[in-house]
Amino acid sequence: MDRLLDQLARRLLIQCRPSQAEALAEIAAAHDSGLVITGATPERTVQTLRRRGFDGPILCDANRYAGRRRVSARRGIHPAWCRRQQALGLVALTDSGYLEAQDWQGLRTILRAAATQQGAVVAMLPLSARWFAARAVSDAIADEVNTYGVPVAVAVEHPADPFGVQYVLRHFLGLVRATTVPVLLLRCDVSAIGALCHGVHAAAIGTTSGLRHLYPLLTGGRPRFAGVSVFVRHLLSYHRLDTCDTVLAGTPDSSQFWLCDCDICGGTTPARLRAADDPRTVALHHSLHAQLLLHREIFGRPRTPDQLVSSWHETCSHALFVHRQVADHVGRWHTPLHLKAWYAVTDDPLNRADIPRQPARRLHPSPQPSD
Repeated sequence: MDRLLDQLARRLLIQCRPSQAEALAEIAAAHDSGLVITGATPERTVQTLRRRGFDGPILCDANRYAGRRRVSARRGIHPAWCRRQQALGLVALTDSGYLEAQDWQGLRTILRAAATQQGAVVAMLPLSARWFAARAVSDAIADEVNTYGVPVAVAVEHPADPFGVQYVLRHFLGLVRATTVPVLLLRCDVSAIGALCHGVHAAAIGTTSGLRHLYPLLTGGRPRFAGVSVFVRHLLSYHRLDTCDTVLAGTPDSSQFWLCDCDICGGTTPARLRAADDPRTVALHHSLHAQLLLHREIFGRPRTPDQLVSSWHETCSHALFVHRQVADHVGRWHTPLHLKAWYAVTDDPLNRADIPRQPARRLHPSPQPSD
C-alpha cells in the first residue's frame, strides 16, 4: 500500500471548510487525527497548516457532487486537480461528480480515470442511497472497484441519515467486505466510527450538518436546523442544548451519563455550553473532542477485527439502553434510527454474555425499496 494511504489507516478525520481548518487543526493534532478540507481552492489552507506545524493527514474534497451546481459523474475528473494535491504532498482525491442510482457509465468513468493517474489517488464516489437497495447491486459496485484496483472514498446521499436505513447500512458494509482495495467513508457522523470498526480504511465526521450528510437536491434547499446541537457520548447522537437541559432535569438518577471529560467540558455536562460567549463554536469543538475520544477508546490499543466489531456493538447496545432510560422520563423521546440500524444489522462476533440484547420488538426494520 502507498505510504500516504497507509498513514490514513484507522483514522477518524475531521471534514471541514477551509475557513475552519486552522482552528480545527489543533483538535486534529491532539487526537492524532487529520482533516478533509472541502472546497475548490485548498492550496493556501494546506500550505498555511503545514507552515504552522500541522503534520497530520489532509485530504482535499472538491465537492463538485454537492449543492445546486453539482455535476454528473459522467463529466469525468480533472487530472490537474489530482496533480495540485500531489504537489502539496497529499493523496489525491478525485473531483468526481454525483453518481445517480444505476449510473454505471458514470461509475466506470470515475474509476477508469482514477486508475490512470500517477501517484496515490483515491476515487471519490458520491453515491445515491439507492445504490445500496439490493445486495446484488452493491456486490456489482465492488466488482467494478476491484476490476480497476483503485482505492475509493464513498459519500452516501440521503434526505436524512443513510445509516439509519437498515438496507443501506447492510449493503454498504457488504461493499466494504467485498472490495480488495481500501474504502474510505466521508461526510458522516458518529457512524464513521462504526464503519471503521467494520473495516473502512479511514472515515470523516463533518463539522456541520451539511458536511455530516450529502443531501439530495430539493426545491427548498437542504434542511436547516435551528439551535445549537452537541454530540452526547452515552447517547451516541446529537441533541440540541435545550434538549440536553430537559434530559438532565428528567433523569437525575443517570447524572453520570451526562458528564463529559473532553477538553471543552472538563467534567461538566454539555448543556452548560449554552452559557458560553459563542455556544455554536464551543459545541462544535466539544462534539469533535467527544467523538475523537470515543475513537481513541476503541482504537487506542491493539484489537482483532472481531474485537473491534464487538466493541462497537457493545457501544451501540449501551446507547440503546440509555435511550430507553431517557424515554422513561422524558416525553416524546425518539431513539435515533442509526442506533437501531447498527444493532439490528450487525452482531457481536464474540457473543459476550455481559452485553444485554435489546428486545427485538423495539427494533423496526427499515422498509425495503419497492423497486
